[in-house]
Amino acid sequence: MPTRAPALYLLLVLIAGLCAARAVTAPIGLALAIALLLAALSWRLSRPRDGLWLLSFLAAGALAFWAYGSLRLPRQPETTQLERPIREARLHFEVERVMQAHNDYSKATGIARVIEATPTSRLKSGDRIFFRLKLPDAEAFNVLRGSEYQATGLLKPIPHNVDPDGFEGYLKDTGIHYQFERTSALEQLRLPSRFDRFCQRMNERFQSHLRLGAPEDGSLESIYIAMLLGQKTELSEAQTERFRMTGTMHFFAISGLHIGVIATVMAQFLILVRVPRKLSPFIGLPLLYLYVEITGASPSAVRAFLMALFFWASFAFTRQRSPLAALAASAVGVLIFKPDQLWSLGFQLSYTVVLSILLLGLPLYTAASARLAPFRYLPKANWAASQHFYAWLQDTLLLLLAISLSAWLASALLSAAFFGYLSPGAVFLNMALVNLAALAISAGVISLSVATLGLESVAGFINHAAWMSIHAMDSLVAWSAALPGMMIHCEGFPQWIAYAGLGMYFALLFWLQRIGRFGRGYLWVLPPGVIVAGLLYGLAQR
Repeated sequence: MPTRAPALYLLLVLIAGLCAARAVTAPIGLALAIALLLAALSWRLSRPRDGLWLLSFLAAGALAFWAYGSLRLPRQPETTQLERPIREARLHFEVERVMQAHNDYSKATGIARVIEATPTSRLKSGDRIFFRLKLPDAEAFNVLRGSEYQATGLLKPIPHNVDPDGFEGYLKDTGIHYQFERTSALEQLRLPSRFDRFCQRMNERFQSHLRLGAPEDGSLESIYIAMLLGQKTELSEAQTERFRMTGTMHFFAISGLHIGVIATVMAQFLILVRVPRKLSPFIGLPLLYLYVEITGASPSAVRAFLMALFFWASFAFTRQRSPLAALAASAVGVLIFKPDQLWSLGFQLSYTVVLSILLLGLPLYTAASARLAPFRYLPKANWAASQHFYAWLQDTLLLLLAISLSAWLASALLSAAFFGYLSPGAVFLNMALVNLAALAISAGVISLSVATLGLESVAGFINHAAWMSIHAMDSLVAWSAALPGMMIHCEGFPQWIAYAGLGMYFALLFWLQRIGRFGRGYLWVLPPGVIVAGLLYGLAQR
């Protein structure tokens, strides 16, 4: 795998600048002036054997992004503001994300951006809130993304010392400090755009397509819709709890697995119909983005789409295809447009897991498959059918184990620090579930495509193939959730240990890639050893 990724330097200074801006507001003019001088100095020093230009470039970038973060990051309310009592406010807001369009209690929930607020509300234009609206009529009134509303309700501040594992902790991570609920006098001021309304209609149509031929009990149907459309509210409490306990809840967030599988299905179909590789990204990427918008354009889906965009576009422009470069470029793009995403646990988990797979999982698989290759002294032309099957099975298991292990290592410290639990068994459970989930997603994409063409009976037949995979997933998760040691509680795990351990882990991985010693000897055990040592030390410090 190519490891050259210049965007990584830009990503590092971007993160440093945003962290500095969150801690201290920058003097904008002075910071930009010094950054400009350092940038000119780095250009003057850009000689092949002079490394001072890199130091000047990094310092210039950090100062520039410090100023940028001071302008773009949402303001952090003071502790005294968040300790004030709940008060009534009348807000004019625009819906950014709908979490639940309506429920049995005629309520809708989501995230919105404040346009105008009463002076006593403590809110300013541009602040983001979590809303829980009382709908006038659950059957005829749906809250849509992009629409504007005005309502009177109670504004509840979220204190600083909240449980990071809870929903309020999630809201704090995304820069939301107030909840707006118990509303009345709801008034719609502006309809969403035509595109947003189209996406909402397609989402509802997709739900009906995925229900074609559904079993009577509805349990598989809810998992199917949650997996394909990212609607976790379709899951029952029992389903949510067992997937959460086993560390497999990530299958229900539109993320890298979903986007990767769908992009692969599209790419293979375009190859099948003889579309040139240089042209296929211009057809597949718009369709992929449309899927992201139809599912609600959640942050994880947008991040995954950007990764696919940079990687797939390399085919069109005949550039070197580097997953690491695509990963770094997508992270830079996300943080420039949404700087507050840096403190989102979803952002941190997404990029650390994928980076760990690229730097540890794939090299580990390559080294292990070469060292454990069966029948190496026998030409493949002389292999029997059973030997071919054995070699394929071993190779597949090694790949799944390497990817699952590297993903678990990257997420273990963050899970312990923010969720308060570890799922060691998830390493082996995900090996089985990832293929079943990929089959269900692939079947779902084909079913939606066929149903859109009007062949609903064929779509219902294809849905049964997805439900077979989903039934196997649900049964396996339910069985594994009852195993002792599947989940280890570790409340109070220090957060600084999580970040320090991850920093050392990735520093060692980049060092091993740079010296080219991965797979030679046993130096590769150092990065996993850092994670294990961090977990043991953190558990001892509780």
